[in-house]
Amino acid sequence: MAKIFVYGTLREGMYNYETYLKGRVRNRTFGYVKGDLYQIKGVVYPALIEGNGRVLGEIMEIEGEEILSELDELETYYGEGNIDNEYDKVWMDIEDAQGAIIAHLPVYVFNMRNPKHQDMLGAQIVSGDYVAFRKEC
Repeated sequence: MAKIFVYGTLREGMYNYETYLKGRVRNRTFGYVKGDLYQIKGVVYPALIEGNGRVLGEIMEIEGEEILSELDELETYYGEGNIDNEYDKVWMDIEDAQGAIIAHLPVYVFNMRNPKHQDMLGAQIVSGDYVAFRKEC
């Protein structure tokens, strides 16, 4: 059994959830991470970066460890510290709605160390909720 925190297209009801996680999630719980959420120019998935906001997501308890390597491939994660990662995998505190820490899990954070990624950020998703944002579009 593996757990990961997702905040974008891997959330339930989104297109990557349907492809990668549907039927493989044993349990899911809502939570928040500290950071800011942005659109990425030219694509329909978000970027979580360091910041002072709160981003809503879901703790996914997944059946089978092999799914983690599939998610690494989806997120273009080649390994810790690799400059070519689109997303870095960062262990973060996950909070409940009241701000209490409920887990410490890996989260895919947009790799701002890569200079080409810095120009890719679009408008901030102020609500911090990607699913709600997509429903408004």
